[in-house]
Amino acid sequence: MTEATQLRRVQAVVADSGLDGWLLYDFRGLNPFPAQILGLGGGLPHGGSMLTRRWFLYVPAEGHPTLIHHRIEAGGWVALLPGADIERLVFGAHQELDAALNVTLAGARTIAMEISPRGDVPYVSTVDAGTVERVRECGVEVVSSADLLQHFFLWDEEDYRAHLRAVKALMQAKDAAFLLIDERLKAGEPVRESEVQDVIVGQLADAGLVTDHPAIVAFGSHASDGHYTIRPETDRALEMGMCVLVDLWAGVPGRPMGDVTWVGFAGNPTAEYLRAWECVRDARDLALDLLKTGAVSQGWEVDRAARDLIAARGYGEAFRHRLGHSLGREHPHGPTVNLDDLETHDTRRLLPGLAVTVEPGVYPGPFGIRSEVNVLIAEDGALVTTPVQSEPYRLGIAWA
Repeated sequence: MTEATQLRRVQAVVADSGLDGWLLYDFRGLNPFPAQILGLGGGLPHGGSMLTRRWFLYVPAEGHPTLIHHRIEAGGWVALLPGADIERLVFGAHQELDAALNVTLAGARTIAMEISPRGDVPYVSTVDAGTVERVRECGVEVVSSADLLQHFFLWDEEDYRAHLRAVKALMQAKDAAFLLIDERLKAGEPVRESEVQDVIVGQLADAGLVTDHPAIVAFGSHASDGHYTIRPETDRALEMGMCVLVDLWAGVPGRPMGDVTWVGFAGNPTAEYLRAWECVRDARDLALDLLKTGAVSQGWEVDRAARDLIAARGYGEAFRHRLGHSLGREHPHGPTVNLDDLETHDTRRLLPGLAVTVEPGVYPGPFGIRSEVNVLIAEDGALVTTPVQSEPYRLGIAWA
């Protein structure tokens, strides 16, 4: 897709939003979103140019977009936006920049930029306060572009197929990990966290998937650390009576990742472990029902419903993270809506074509439990793209 085509997409999104325009701004990659959605390369060498000065691109709901850039980068911008039907204003002195902004925004009342009131959604709060102040001096109201941005991260059919390929490999790696644990326990042989992690890493590499970090493999109290990292001094051997938590993620290069968490218990689970598991399971299933039925429209609402259920069961203080995150490409955490009313108050809309994890967890201390599945938001609700664990694995014993 060409830069000119992307620019037309931006204008269509603005027109549908009811806003007067969207003011895209960057300075040396501090705001990555404009370059991402326009295909500019984030200010790095692109088309024979290097962007070293701040720039603005105003896309009105109707009419020609206007690019405001430093005069010494005029040639570079011709290469960056070939064929784009835009007005161009140049500046050298900061007074010229102010004049160009006032001319460009004349007549506009409400425009979007990459801000977040009170920093409630910090993932899209990438324009500095001083620049926003400068823009508001032009007499416009500046609102968040958070929902506008989401339109440029929607999955296509190839994304979905690649995600399913990743999920298949993740489940095979998960199965291999728990099989190793089960066989070692039954044979009375030790198995360490690092050994299980190595099996997963090898399986995912053989499948041609990429990840930014090895899987989380946590035994016993280590499972109560949401982002536990194995180190030589912490690498634990599993003992009967300990819980097991395995969190693994990976993806086809350049495509959306899959991210799942499954749990088990060495031997027969304790009554307290099963009570906590049932709480996590029910919170997960409640969230899935809300997404499938379309009963909620914003990310925070799903988190709040699941969190209230967990609190009512007595585990509120033990649920220490958000309910879920968006699924990214190079990293499992993406730039779109999260299911979060704890760390942030995420009011972004759950748009069809976006994907999230649902991963409630409780971490009382002696053990930790998390159940994580992936969900693609669709026009008619939501599609769960990963298998859903129905009960913890019982490891090292025969059971029906």
